[in-house]
Amino acid sequence: MFLIQGLVAQDIPQQVNVSVGMEPMLRLNIQPDVELEFGIIEINEELYHVTKEPEDVLFSVESTTSWNLAISSDQPYFIGENDPKLKIPVEFVGFTVESRGTNWDNGVFSNIINFSKDTILELSHERTRVLTNGRRNNLGGADKNTFIVHWKLLWENNSLRMKTLAQNFMVDERYKVNVQLTLTETLCRNCY
Repeated sequence: MFLIQGLVAQDIPQQVNVSVGMEPMLRLNIQPDVELEFGIIEINEELYHVTKEPEDVLFSVESTTSWNLAISSDQPYFIGENDPKLKIPVEFVGFTVESRGTNWDNGVFSNIINFSKDTILELSHERTRVLTNGRRNNLGGADKNTFIVHWKLLWENNSLRMKTLAQNFMVDERYKVNVQLTLTETLCRNCY
């Protein structure tokens, strides 16, 4: 309710009723195209060296409603830059999401449930839910919801996986795939 005084010679306040309807706001702040790229070179038989590490991705969420965030690739394979016939499954790369905002991302009783907090998730062509609303609510601006996606090549400590993928590598090749971050509204407040 607002009281408005007239601009003319009236000093009698008038009552004006105002109602406002607010729609939920959900905004993902990130580069429009996220391209994940890494480079690798064969040093000798079954020994490889990474020539280009995948770059971390910084993003933030601004919201007046609870939200979920999922990560996926736009196709199931990394494609060779020089030779598009060379393909590596996207599961070759994993990721974690680190919170840099003030919303706490430590499980059900915090602001955000971060499914990558204690483990590395494999990249997938299917949407993988990574962040979701906790009981304390994940609403807020970029100061509360800023994150970094850290990429990790999963073959480094797995010789069996490396042997399986070795036939795909050629000398000094770079592999690329587009990555999608999908932000959606959480329809129920406490559904995990």
